[in-house]
Amino acid sequence: MISKEEYVMIHTLKSQGYSIRAIARIIGLDRRTVSKRLKEASLKGYRRREFSSKLDPFKPYIDKRVKEALPDVLPATVLHEEIVRQGFDGSLRIVQRYLRTLTPSPVSESIVRFETAPGYQAQADWTVIRGGKEPIYGFVMVLGYSRMAFVHFTDNMRQSTWLDCHEKAFSYFGGVPETILYDNLKSVVVQRNKYGKGLHGFNDAFLDFSKGWFTPKLCRPYRAQTKGKVERFNRYLKESFYIPLKTSLKGSGITMDACLLNSHLHRWLERANRRIHATTKTRPFERFIQEERSRLKPWHTPMQPTGELSHSLSTRHAVHAMVTYTTKLEDYEQILERTHACA
Repeated sequence: MISKEEYVMIHTLKSQGYSIRAIARIIGLDRRTVSKRLKEASLKGYRRREFSSKLDPFKPYIDKRVKEALPDVLPATVLHEEIVRQGFDGSLRIVQRYLRTLTPSPVSESIVRFETAPGYQAQADWTVIRGGKEPIYGFVMVLGYSRMAFVHFTDNMRQSTWLDCHEKAFSYFGGVPETILYDNLKSVVVQRNKYGKGLHGFNDAFLDFSKGWFTPKLCRPYRAQTKGKVERFNRYLKESFYIPLKTSLKGSGITMDACLLNSHLHRWLERANRRIHATTKTRPFERFIQEERSRLKPWHTPMQPTGELSHSLSTRHAVHAMVTYTTKLEDYEQILERTHACA
C-alpha cells in the first residue's frame, strides 16, 4: 500500500509530463503500481484479506469460557484440551495467538532458577484456594529435581493436618527427600534465628515428626522466589485445575469443597506429572522414575495394632510393623521377622 504523499506525487509528476517509467524511477515504485494508481480517481485503502481458521467454530466457546472465568484467567493449555475433546485438531499455538487478542499478556519477571540433585530437596507449602467461612486449602509438595508434584485439599491448616499431608505425600512418592524447603509457617518455625543466625526455633511437633527422616530448611523472608518451584506449581494448580473445574460447575448447584476437589484431583495430577515441563523440557514422571525415585529415603508408615491384637499386647511391647508398598515376598518375610523379634 502506498502513502497519500506518494499517490499525490504520482499524479503531480504525470501532469508535468513525466512517463510512467520516469515516475517509477523517481519515487522508487514498481511501474505496475504507478500505472494502477494513475487509473484511480482517489487513493483507495488496502483491504485486508480475511482467512478462515480451524479455530473459528470454537471461538464462541472460548469467548464464553474466558468471560465466565473473569477476573481469573484460563491458560491456553486448558482451553486447547477442552476444544480438542470437541473435535478441534489444530495446535496449541493457534489458541495462544487468539487468546492474546482477548487478554493482555502479563509482564514476566526474570528469575534465576537454582537446580538441585535428585532426591536432595522438595518444596512444600499451603496455597489458599478459597477464603472466607468455608475455606479450601491446598497442600502442595514438589520434588526439586524431577518436578514431580503431590497435592491434597483440606478445609483447615491445623498442625495434625499439616503432618498428615506430609505422610500422604511421602506415600505418594514412595520416599522422603533429604531436605524440604518451607516458608515461614507457624506449623514449621516458631522463631527465626532463635539460637543465632541460621539456627531457628522450629515447631516442636514438626521437629519431632521430621527427626530421622528429613532436614527442614527455611527460605529467605519475603522471597517467595526462593521456593519458586512450589510457588509456580501453586499457580498452575489454580489456573489449570481449580478455575476450569469451578467455571464448569457454575450454575450446577454442586457444592465446591475439599472433598469434591480431591475426588477430581487424581486424573488431573496424573496429566500434570506427565506433561512436558516448561523448565526441564522433560516429563516429571519419567524424570522421577528414571533418576530421582531411587535417591529418596524409603518411606515406611507405622501400623498401629488394632482390635484383639492391641488388647493382647501391652503398651510397652506393642508391635509397630513397618509396611511398605511392595509385592516382593522377601520384604514381607523381613517384616514378619522383625515383628517376631520385638515380641
